[in-house]
Amino acid sequence: MPSIHGRKSHSVNLDSVDSTWFPWPDKESCVLDILRHIPRCSFSKKQNAAIHWAMLALGLNHLPSDRVMDDIDKALQKLCGIQSIRYTGKFDHIYYVNDLAAIIAQEMANPNTREHLHFFPEDSKPSLSQAWQANRWLDELDPDLATPMERFKNQDFYVYEPALLQNGSVCMPTRWFRRGNVKLARAWKMTRGSPNNMNMGWIVQADQEIEITEAELLLSFPLLVTSFQSRNMPDPRIIRGVQCAGQLEMWTKTNAVEGNRWRKLSVGHRVVAFPIWLYCDDTSGNTSKKWNKHNSFLFTAAGLPRKFVHRESNIHFLSTSNVAPPLEMLDGIADQLQECQTHGIWAWDCREKELVLVIPSVLAMLGDNPMQSEFACHIGFRGKFFCRVCWVKGDAEDEDEDGAHGSDTSAASTASQKKRKTKKKDETLTDIISRITQFMSLGRSRSKEETQAELRTHFATASSVGGQTKFKNRKTDSGIKDTFQGAFLERIFAVTGKRQGTKTQKQLAVNALLRTFPQDITSPVWRIKGLDPHQDTPVEILHVILLGFVKYFWRDAIARIEKSDKKILIARLSSCNVSGLGISPLAGHTLVNYAGSLTGRDFRAIVQVAPFAPVSFPPSHHA
Repeated sequence: MPSIHGRKSHSVNLDSVDSTWFPWPDKESCVLDILRHIPRCSFSKKQNAAIHWAMLALGLNHLPSDRVMDDIDKALQKLCGIQSIRYTGKFDHIYYVNDLAAIIAQEMANPNTREHLHFFPEDSKPSLSQAWQANRWLDELDPDLATPMERFKNQDFYVYEPALLQNGSVCMPTRWFRRGNVKLARAWKMTRGSPNNMNMGWIVQADQEIEITEAELLLSFPLLVTSFQSRNMPDPRIIRGVQCAGQLEMWTKTNAVEGNRWRKLSVGHRVVAFPIWLYCDDTSGNTSKKWNKHNSFLFTAAGLPRKFVHRESNIHFLSTSNVAPPLEMLDGIADQLQECQTHGIWAWDCREKELVLVIPSVLAMLGDNPMQSEFACHIGFRGKFFCRVCWVKGDAEDEDEDGAHGSDTSAASTASQKKRKTKKKDETLTDIISRITQFMSLGRSRSKEETQAELRTHFATASSVGGQTKFKNRKTDSGIKDTFQGAFLERIFAVTGKRQGTKTQKQLAVNALLRTFPQDITSPVWRIKGLDPHQDTPVEILHVILLGFVKYFWRDAIARIEKSDKKILIARLSSCNVSGLGISPLAGHTLVNYAGSLTGRDFRAIVQVAPFAPVSFPPSHHA
């Protein structure tokens, strides 16, 4: 960085890496820069000038001017700051995404964070309290995205590479994990392709899984390659195939000659996994009460303990927009993830004092239920197939409006008409029991592959003239709805729905329109490696319980209470002793009179005290 000269101060040298205050040039600029960037407490230029004056009045010398501090800030932003990458989305909206790789690299270099990060899953059964102890990381995460290697006695043992054990046998590690203080690997046994012919290589016995500890390891793949002849073994680079369920299949996990690709990419450095919780929700961009919807993406490190993961300093902002929809922004995030998962992220491990290669992955996508349904290309709770996880089926009259029938030519005219409501038939006790039993039963799980195949069918159906009605019926009958793809399909329907022109002319116009579409018009969620949005969008307590049935129960209960009884309830809530709950005294007036405008924090208190506040709740004469 260059030297910067102040108007009335000494020059400051930004190239001095030996400075005690690096990357700041000196103590004065360090303190002033910190004051200018205090989180959630930004000072205006006038306030900064007042602070500057106060320091001068106290006799501090060698203070850089405001202009010099601005120049230092720009230089430090280029050196240490997180860049915002500009994207033009597939819907032609412009949005920005912060550099994911740079944020993760800074986390690895941050001693306050790095000290608590976990990179290996843990088998802690029967207890479960952290993300790395759950099956998602321990069993389901793609081994290529999980930490793929373990360093033991100056050797790097990678998954999907043959390794020689102390007992003389050869195995193929598939996943590294911890159990207590011991590192272990799940591995497949390997047998010789022929007992007598060394040129027949090895067969991987995928149906014979074993567990090995790191203490059982003797030679890693590179050393085994250089010594197999002296040990009278087949070449470990020759893998004839994988034995599974009685069938010999081709080995496709790696290039058998080169081994795991991360070995080559890491050039001798350690490789670690960095799973994240990716979160999206809509929030207001205004400080006032007027709603100004912004969709925002954030992430936290899944390798952090739960008591640290929600601290403000560990929550990282990625993108926000009040114009671009969530899936359009996710497209840019998916691009960054693909780049990082292909080449890795070089970072400085401040704990081990060495460079490491980091592999990011999405452990789960978080949000409220409508947002998670959008991630999973699901029609939502109003649909006949209301569950994004399985194929459980509800009543036909709960069908989403998107499933309404209509022809291509009448779509525009019927859009403004209100849907005719059908009277719900009376249910018998048997019908009620049957409906509840069906609702509570475990449906067949949805799968990523099945949904993608259905979306391809949606597109093929909608691309044909006269296919709009068939498309809507398929969407209703499957509960699958891709809002990202839907934006392109609406452009097709605008062509097929025109009254003018023959069917052939319309089809030619559709074909011309299709040639202008991007190559991939389905949701970018399918490009996130190792993620199944049907299974990896966990239920959140906030939206399902506190802002779910607790909120609606409270609103309904308050609506049923007489005005005179509300005063009694307010008094009881306000007088509740909540010292054992670790919260502030309850504001009964707010909880009762503003029941429709409460937050999750309010309902967390309500759910704990509501059973004790009223005598009869709701009143029996309103039952």
